[in-house]
Formats: sequence, C-alpha cells, structure tokens
Amino acid sequence: MNSSILNKIFSKRVRQQLVKYVLISLMGYGFVFVGLFILVDLLRMNEKISFMIIYAISYFFLYTLQLKFLFKKDHDFNKLIKFFFTILFFYICANLIYNLGLQLNLNYLLATGFTIVVLMPLRFMVSKLFVYKDID
Repeated sequence: MNSSILNKIFSKRVRQQLVKYVLISLMGYGFVFVGLFILVDLLRMNEKISFMIIYAISYFFLYTLQLKFLFKKDHDFNKLIKFFFTILFFYICANLIYNLGLQLNLNYLLATGFTIVVLMPLRFMVSKLFVYKDID
C-alpha cells in the first residue's frame, strides 16, 4: 500500500474523528440500551418492535451530530439523501443481525451489543468515505 494513502488513513485528523465517532456512538448506544431496557423490561413491549423504534430515534439524531460535531460540514440535500440511504441500509443490517442473535438465543441486550460491534466500524467508514467524503 502506498505510504501516502496510509498517512491519509491514519492521519491525526482521522484519529481524532475516530475518537469523536466512538464517543458519539457510545452516547447513541447508551440511549439504545437504556431505551430498550425501558421499552422491553419496564413497559413489556416486544423486543423486535422496541429495537426498531429505538434505532429509528437514534438515527434521527445521528445525522446532526455527525454533520456538525464529527465531520464539521454544512448541511446540504445530497448529504442528507446519502445519509438516509446509508442509514436505511444499516438499519436493515442491524435488524437482521439483531434478529439472528435472538434466533441464536442470545439475550436481547447481548444481541444488541453484537450488532453494535459488527456495524460500528463499517458505519464510520461509510460516513467518512461516502456520506461526507472527508479524506485528508
């Protein structure tokens, strides 16, 4: 691999963005876990419906956080459309992986954690390279 490409991939700015992405993700996933606990354990809602609701709400706030605080970009319609389609793709993937975890008899919180571990790095790369096109 070309050293120039490696320098871009592992630049200080990219490392800082990755740290911010992880922090934003931890807050978002904290919301997901707490929301799931409230809906499933306290309100006794169906696990699958609860997961779809909580993830939809989480993704609603994610666009603004990534746009302004992570990638420091201005809003435009093309970014919003790309974000929408990538989130739709990841929303479907998240539901498939989560339901696979449930089929494997994982606890709903473990299935959620597994889903996060699989999708988090992929979402960062897609956001950076496709939605916001921000390579240094």
